[in-house]
Amino acid sequence: MIYCLTEKTFKMNKTYSVAFAALLISLSALFYACGPSKGSMVAAREAFKKKEYFVAGENYKAVYSKTKKKDEKNEACFQTAECYRLANDTKNAENWYRKAVKGDPSNTEAQLKLGQALKSNQKFSEAIIELNNYKKKNSADTKVDVEIKGCELALKWKNEKTRYVVENVKSLNTKWSDFSPMLYKKNELYFTSDREKGTSGKTYGWTGNSFTDIYKVVYKVDKKNPNNIKYEIPALVDKDVVNTPYNDGTVCFDPKGSTMYFTQCNGKDGKGANCRIFSAAAQGTAWGDPQPLSFSSDSFTCGHPCLTKDGMTLYFASDMPGGFGGKDIWYVTYTKRSKTWGDPINIGSTINTAGDDMYPFIADDGTLYFSSNGHVGLGGVDIYYSKGENTDWSAPVNMKTPINSGGDDFAMTLTKDKESGYFSSNREGGRGQDDIYRFYMTPLIFTLSGVARDSKTKEILPNTYITITNSTDTGKLVVKTDAAGSYKITLKAKTDYELFAAREDYYDSKIASQTTRGLEYSTDIVQNFDLVPFDYTTVFTLEGIYYDLDKANIRPDAAIILDTMVVLLNKYPKIRIELGSHTDCRADSAYNQDLSQRRADSAVAYINRKGIDLERMVAKGYGEAKLVNDCECEETRIKRTCTEAEHQMNRRTTFRLLDNKYIPKNKEEMKANSDKTLAPKDGKATGKPGSTPPKK
Repeated sequence: MIYCLTEKTFKMNKTYSVAFAALLISLSALFYACGPSKGSMVAAREAFKKKEYFVAGENYKAVYSKTKKKDEKNEACFQTAECYRLANDTKNAENWYRKAVKGDPSNTEAQLKLGQALKSNQKFSEAIIELNNYKKKNSADTKVDVEIKGCELALKWKNEKTRYVVENVKSLNTKWSDFSPMLYKKNELYFTSDREKGTSGKTYGWTGNSFTDIYKVVYKVDKKNPNNIKYEIPALVDKDVVNTPYNDGTVCFDPKGSTMYFTQCNGKDGKGANCRIFSAAAQGTAWGDPQPLSFSSDSFTCGHPCLTKDGMTLYFASDMPGGFGGKDIWYVTYTKRSKTWGDPINIGSTINTAGDDMYPFIADDGTLYFSSNGHVGLGGVDIYYSKGENTDWSAPVNMKTPINSGGDDFAMTLTKDKESGYFSSNREGGRGQDDIYRFYMTPLIFTLSGVARDSKTKEILPNTYITITNSTDTGKLVVKTDAAGSYKITLKAKTDYELFAAREDYYDSKIASQTTRGLEYSTDIVQNFDLVPFDYTTVFTLEGIYYDLDKANIRPDAAIILDTMVVLLNKYPKIRIELGSHTDCRADSAYNQDLSQRRADSAVAYINRKGIDLERMVAKGYGEAKLVNDCECEETRIKRTCTEAEHQMNRRTTFRLLDNKYIPKNKEEMKANSDKTLAPKDGKATGKPGSTPPKK
């Protein structure tokens, strides 16, 4: 007598993408004698109805190869494709859907699923064509737009920068399905597998593989290279206690590691109708007798448990009533007083869709990672993350390539720093059907580099000092440009910087601002500097320095301007300057010369009182010798009558750089040099006899 197995499994049954890649959540195992003969349409249909897709596929292929009836051939072709899709073989599914479309162009469902299979096989451009062909015939089906957008994003994201490095953990994977990794304590990893030599030793009709069991593996991390990890041989977890003859898997642990939560389907005796979440307490190196959680009844499926960092909230997937369609993510909270879990609450439509939303994982910082085929994605099932808690979540973000692929990517778990972790995928290039992958993020490296140049000649400036300060500490970093005029330093993450360049015989550059805040990838920030050279030929006018009529004392408004000269001289301690004073042409030239000299002396004396050595300054009175316009007053040179504003233009104070060779002195030397009085004490003019200004 031949016995066949029929079961209902909580998988990633995709409405709009490739078949499952996940833990088998819901089963009702029932043995029965298979009446219809192998290779008949009746046998194929019955096996498909019982979700024995491996068995059904073999029967449909046999019917397809021998039948002469067109309708029967078309059905067998399409159903063979469906069996491959549901058995997670997207390559064969693609080939059979293509045959189905060719054999029956009116089969729009085959057209849609051909596009989805092409997408899962990462043939995104071809998939867009086939999906658009379907859309022409089914314009009302808006769900296909999500599929097309996913293909377009896949092509866009293909060449984007990424910090993620993904590696197949070959020592853990087999030719069967290995998935749902979960970290435990410091050096153990639990996962689910339907590899041979499991607990039951029986074949599961859906996949043609064994039933799933929970395995654990001890690993050792190389201290010098954290990404070099050695794994021991995986071992079954407590056979006949945690693992049963039916589907078991997808575990999580409380914060202390003293309790394990996991999914078990149909109970130990196989009489249960669905999958439930169980807990088992640690007892030394083993686990105690599992107990079902109260909210997880046998009237609907529950699985994929995950606890928050404090252990007080448990997230899980379920198709219980009140959801948005398919499998949704729910949560329950723990009450310490009664030592019970509360009623399940759906986390809301921001996360849950009409498709399947499963495999929740809550990182230590509260970020939710989950898998879904209802959001815009690259293939069958993609991994997303969202910020929030309970029912308040941000819009899910697709983790893009290389985390996601055209296949099914699901069941992510992360280390505390979120810089590395594991997930499952049936992507191309794996060892089996579903494989366990490890990922890590390359370190963020931020550098700052640039070149210093002369602003006029554009020549490079070696030996230029770059001063850098940051927002995270009070330190100051000074680096010097090399022979090529360039510099390069390493920056901290999430930090603001200010920097400027300085060099002998040049003014300091403007202060530049840079930041590493918000940068998601390693970046070389470029900051060049153009330095203005000291100009020893140009005379600059100090606007705003005025004197009262016939006086040389420094007024408060003039003092403000001279204070800026003090700042300049303090900033560049080796420069020497000339302060020049000028008059208009009114009064005779000898008087104006004397008045301008006393005003220049007053300016120098003011700056000296601010601590600037007199040897750094030259006071020069020019009188009316350097008029800036044609407002001349000598009888032989009068050209026109000028306004008061035009005369004011000539009553000015100027400065120019003399050199950059002053050798700074100590305070005692400066004090001795400052015991001079240049300005008149009363501020009144004391011109020579005969120099009284003419009355106008």
